[in-house]
Amino acid sequence: MGRFLRIAGLLLLAVATWLLIAGESGWIAVEMADAWFGPVSQSGAAMLVLGLLSGLFAPMTRRMRQGRCVRCGAGTERGQTYCMDHLRQTLHEAKDRIRREGDRPRPRLQE
Repeated sequence: MGRFLRIAGLLLLAVATWLLIAGESGWIAVEMADAWFGPVSQSGAAMLVLGLLSGLFAPMTRRMRQGRCVRCGAGTERGQTYCMDHLRQTLHEAKDRIRREGDRPRPRLQE
């Protein structure tokens, strides 16, 4: 999102610069260039600033999300995905699934 805002902001600033140059050189009416230059340049600058701020805060939000259980949001130990309760529950579910698959008759290979 931050990258998109930065690129869009720079493009709008480029369009605003083109409007200024086109108005002064007579390619378009000066009144039209003056009417559009302000809003386009302000929106471009705002998008550029928001994109830069988003890029600065993105690592902090990633760091805040780390260390939380994906199911309940409780704190976890470093490098863990689940809290101890949900880790235990997930392991039991996996063991049950393996047991159920083991009870099925296996297809026989025909030689």
